[in-house]
Amino acid sequence: MKRLAVILAGSTLAMSAHAVNWLEVSESQTGSIFSLDLDSIERSDIHIIDEKTVENITVSIRRTYPAPKTVVIKDSKEKDNKEGKEKQTKETDINHSDQQLLISCKDSSYYRRAYVNYAADDKVLKSWQSEKPILTTKDFKVTKPKTISRMLVEQACTSYQKDK
Repeated sequence: MKRLAVILAGSTLAMSAHAVNWLEVSESQTGSIFSLDLDSIERSDIHIIDEKTVENITVSIRRTYPAPKTVVIKDSKEKDNKEGKEKQTKETDINHSDQQLLISCKDSSYYRRAYVNYAADDKVLKSWQSEKPILTTKDFKVTKPKTISRMLVEQACTSYQKDK
Protein backbone atom coordinates (compact mmCIF):
# COMPACT_ATOMS: atom_id res chain seq x y z
CA MET A 1 0.00 0.00 0.00
CA LYS A 2 2.84 2.37 0.83
CA ARG A 3 4.45 1.63 -2.53
CA LEU A 4 1.19 2.57 -4.25
CA ALA A 5 1.10 5.87 -2.36
CA VAL A 6 4.66 6.66 -3.51
CA ILE A 7 3.74 5.87 -7.11
CA LEU A 8 0.61 8.02 -6.93
CA ALA A 9 2.47 10.94 -5.34
CA GLY A 10 5.15 10.78 -8.00
CA SER A 11 2.67 10.53 -10.84
CA THR A 12 0.50 13.34 -9.44
CA LEU A 13 3.43 15.72 -9.33
CA ALA A 14 4.98 14.39 -12.53
CA MET A 15 1.79 15.11 -14.47
CA SER A 16 1.86 18.69 -13.27
CA ALA A 17 5.54 18.95 -14.19
CA HIS A 18 4.86 18.58 -17.93
CA ALA A 19 3.29 22.01 -18.29
CA VAL A 20 5.28 24.29 -16.07
CA ASN A 21 5.38 28.02 -15.94
CA TRP A 22 7.30 28.71 -12.73
CA LEU A 23 6.87 32.11 -11.14
CA GLU A 24 9.39 32.90 -8.41
CA VAL A 25 7.35 34.21 -5.48
CA SER A 26 9.84 34.62 -2.65
CA GLU A 27 13.22 33.79 -1.20
CA SER A 28 13.60 32.80 2.44
CA GLN A 29 16.24 34.08 4.82
CA THR A 30 18.00 30.72 4.48
CA GLY A 31 18.24 31.08 0.70
CA SER A 32 15.42 28.75 -0.37
CA ILE A 33 13.49 29.95 -3.41
CA PHE A 34 9.73 29.37 -3.53
CA SER A 35 8.05 29.20 -6.93
CA LEU A 36 4.52 28.63 -8.14
CA ASP A 37 3.58 26.73 -11.31
CA LEU A 38 1.03 29.06 -12.90
CA ASP A 39 -0.02 26.35 -15.38
CA SER A 40 -0.99 23.98 -12.56
CA ILE A 41 -3.56 26.28 -10.97
CA GLU A 42 -7.05 24.93 -11.49
CA ARG A 43 -10.39 24.54 -9.80
CA SER A 44 -10.45 21.46 -7.59
CA ASP A 45 -13.22 18.90 -7.67
CA ILE A 46 -12.40 17.93 -4.08
CA HIS A 47 -15.12 19.07 -1.73
CA ILE A 48 -14.59 19.87 1.90
CA ILE A 49 -17.26 18.09 3.89
CA ASP A 50 -18.14 21.02 6.18
CA GLU A 51 -17.77 23.79 3.54
CA LYS A 52 -19.32 22.44 0.35
CA THR A 53 -20.01 25.87 -1.13
CA VAL A 54 -16.37 27.01 -1.02
CA GLU A 55 -14.44 26.73 -4.26
CA ASN A 56 -10.94 25.31 -3.77
CA ILE A 57 -8.03 25.27 -6.18
CA THR A 58 -5.04 23.00 -6.64
CA VAL A 59 -1.55 24.28 -7.34
CA SER A 60 1.99 22.95 -7.57
CA ILE A 61 4.76 24.76 -5.77
CA ARG A 62 8.51 24.22 -5.76
CA ARG A 63 11.01 24.95 -3.05
CA THR A 64 14.56 25.08 -4.35
CA TYR A 65 17.12 24.76 -1.60
CA PRO A 66 20.43 26.65 -1.55
CA ALA A 67 23.57 24.83 -2.65
CA PRO A 68 24.52 22.15 -0.12
CA LYS A 69 27.10 22.97 2.48
CA THR A 70 29.63 20.39 3.40
CA VAL A 71 30.42 19.81 7.03
CA VAL A 72 33.90 18.74 8.05
CA ILE A 73 33.71 15.90 10.52
CA LYS A 74 36.87 15.05 12.41
CA ASP A 75 37.44 11.54 13.59
CA SER A 76 38.23 11.34 17.31
CA LYS A 77 41.51 9.62 16.38
CA GLU A 78 42.52 12.67 14.34
CA LYS A 79 42.35 15.36 17.04
CA ASP A 80 45.55 17.03 15.94
CA ASN A 81 44.86 16.56 12.25
CA LYS A 82 43.31 19.75 10.82
CA GLU A 83 41.85 17.86 7.90
CA GLY A 84 38.75 15.83 8.41
CA LYS A 85 36.27 13.99 6.28
CA GLU A 86 33.85 16.16 4.36
CA LYS A 87 30.27 15.08 4.59
CA GLN A 88 26.98 16.62 3.48
CA THR A 89 24.20 16.68 6.00
CA LYS A 90 21.03 14.76 5.09
CA GLU A 91 18.89 17.91 4.89
CA THR A 92 21.20 19.48 2.34
CA ASP A 93 20.89 16.46 0.02
CA ILE A 94 17.54 17.88 -1.12
CA ASN A 95 17.91 20.05 -4.20
CA HIS A 96 14.24 20.87 -4.60
CA SER A 97 10.83 19.77 -3.38
CA ASP A 98 7.66 19.79 -5.46
CA GLN A 99 4.39 19.95 -3.57
CA GLN A 100 0.76 19.89 -4.55
CA LEU A 101 -1.53 22.03 -2.42
CA LEU A 102 -5.28 22.31 -2.14
CA ILE A 103 -6.00 25.97 -1.41
CA SER A 104 -9.02 27.74 0.00
CA CYS A 105 -8.87 31.35 -1.17
CA LYS A 106 -11.72 32.19 1.20
CA ASP A 107 -9.50 32.11 4.29
CA SER A 108 -5.98 31.84 2.78
CA SER A 109 -5.53 28.27 3.97
CA TYR A 110 -4.03 25.20 2.35
CA TYR A 111 -3.86 21.43 2.65
CA ARG A 112 -0.74 19.63 1.42
CA ARG A 113 -1.89 16.76 -0.80
CA ALA A 114 1.51 15.41 -1.87
CA TYR A 115 5.21 16.15 -2.09
CA VAL A 116 8.33 14.73 -3.70
CA ASN A 117 11.86 15.66 -2.58
CA TYR A 118 14.57 15.47 -5.26
CA ALA A 119 18.37 15.34 -5.24
CA ALA A 120 20.41 17.49 -7.63
CA ASP A 121 20.32 14.70 -10.25
CA ASP A 122 16.47 14.59 -10.01
CA LYS A 123 16.62 11.31 -8.11
CA VAL A 124 13.60 10.97 -5.82
CA LEU A 125 14.71 11.06 -2.19
CA LYS A 126 11.33 10.91 -0.50
CA SER A 127 7.70 11.20 -1.49
CA TRP A 128 4.38 11.31 0.27
CA GLN A 129 0.73 11.53 -0.69
CA SER A 130 -2.25 12.12 1.57
CA GLU A 131 -4.45 9.12 2.07
CA LYS A 132 -7.36 11.10 3.54
CA PRO A 133 -10.50 10.33 1.54
CA ILE A 134 -12.56 13.07 3.22
CA LEU A 135 -11.34 16.53 4.21
CA THR A 136 -12.75 19.08 6.62
CA THR A 137 -11.75 22.69 7.25
CA LYS A 138 -9.76 21.44 10.27
CA ASP A 139 -7.37 19.69 7.85
CA PHE A 140 -6.38 23.04 6.36
CA LYS A 141 -3.59 25.20 7.72
CA VAL A 142 -4.45 28.91 7.82
CA THR A 143 -1.50 31.01 6.69
CA LYS A 144 -0.24 33.93 8.71
CA PRO A 145 0.09 37.40 7.16
CA LYS A 146 3.51 38.43 5.84
CA THR A 147 4.78 34.83 5.49
CA ILE A 148 5.98 32.94 2.44
CA SER A 149 3.02 30.56 2.78
CA ARG A 150 0.59 33.49 2.62
CA MET A 151 2.39 34.96 -0.40
CA LEU A 152 2.16 31.63 -2.24
CA VAL A 153 -1.54 31.22 -1.43
CA GLU A 154 -2.39 34.81 -2.37
CA GLN A 155 -0.43 34.61 -5.63
CA ALA A 156 -2.18 31.34 -6.56
CA CYS A 157 -5.61 32.83 -5.76
CA THR A 158 -4.87 36.02 -7.68
CA SER A 159 -3.68 34.08 -10.73
CA TYR A 160 -6.72 31.80 -10.58
CA GLN A 161 -9.16 34.73 -10.39
CA LYS A 162 -7.38 36.49 -13.26
CA ASP A 163 -7.51 33.43 -15.53
CA LYS A 164 -11.05 32.41 -14.58
